[in-house]
Amino acid sequence: MMSSKRLAFIDLLRGWAVIVMIETHMINATIIPELRNTGLFDAINFINGLVAPSFLFASGMAYAVTARRKIDSYLVFGQPLVKQFGRLLFILLVGYALHLPQFNLGRLMQGVTPRQWLVFFQADVLQCIAVSLLTLQVLLLILRNERRLYRTAMAIAAGILIVTPWMWRYDFLEVLPAPLAAYMNGLHFSLFPLFPWMAFLFAGAIAGYFFTEGRVTAGEAGAGAFTARALRWFSGVGAGLIVISAILVPIENLIPLYDVYALTPGFALMRIGIVVLLCALMYWYEVRKGVPASSPVTLVGKESLLVYSAHLLLIYGNFGHFNFRNRVDHTFGFWEVALWTVILMVIMYVLALGWDRIKRKGETWRRGVQLTTLAVLILVFIFGPGE
Repeated sequence: MMSSKRLAFIDLLRGWAVIVMIETHMINATIIPELRNTGLFDAINFINGLVAPSFLFASGMAYAVTARRKIDSYLVFGQPLVKQFGRLLFILLVGYALHLPQFNLGRLMQGVTPRQWLVFFQADVLQCIAVSLLTLQVLLLILRNERRLYRTAMAIAAGILIVTPWMWRYDFLEVLPAPLAAYMNGLHFSLFPLFPWMAFLFAGAIAGYFFTEGRVTAGEAGAGAFTARALRWFSGVGAGLIVISAILVPIENLIPLYDVYALTPGFALMRIGIVVLLCALMYWYEVRKGVPASSPVTLVGKESLLVYSAHLLLIYGNFGHFNFRNRVDHTFGFWEVALWTVILMVIMYVLALGWDRIKRKGETWRRGVQLTTLAVLILVFIFGPGE
């Protein structure tokens, strides 16, 4: 059996997505509105539109690789499975915490408007990732077999892409509680509802399953042949999905239900196809060039939850009376956006590097820093200034 070491190309893909995500949030928060009508912004916006699909796809691939390595543990209610559920619930908790109406107990007790609650309950990318992975984990427990799991995931992903335009036509807030309605569509602040975004993570999980299955079948003696076959597979599937998308889009334009292009199956397949081609590029780079352990991109990819949360807080968070986004107030040109994006990327790299070194010191250090940080956040939440 081939080595089960961590696959660097998945971290490269996720690291690339996180880095461009920083630029995306910076440009959305600071760019002069008039610059949105330029060709340069259109080109940047197209690239930025691949961030979420790449991030979700990489999360699905990482799950499939991990599940293969821990399959026996994931089929019984033991410590590894409990730890996995705890990790996913923690991601879900972080996702909601980032959207608290006020990070202050006193202000929350003074009252929260219905609109603020809807913003809080929105399905953002962390919620989508956590719920999608929890769904895969529960399905694995029920189906008891990887092959059945990913066949089921394929059917669910296809169904999601087909029904998404219909799902977005209804206001589920009229029939479901706000926390559940938020996962159905984006009519009430949700940026990444399960329809269609769960399909991107499931697509990554399916790709990860076929990749790991191929590695196991190849064995050590067939490593070179498998590499060439995997590159052809990634390239062929990616190009094929883009061709299918090109065929579907004109047909979808004739169907009244598919009146929002960004929600059509064709548009989703095009983005999945591009992401699969990016996988081919990242895998080729890992195999042919090698990825050093000190790679900043893979480090950011491995610490994506920390970097994601921290950069959002720095751009959108309130620090006393200071808020970066409000202070800038959409006054940056492209060069200023580029400068501040680089500054923020450097800060995030230093943060990820520091956390990585703390973890390398051992479980005591890691747990100590985590508990200290949690204690500080709780104290600030309860006793922080109300104004």
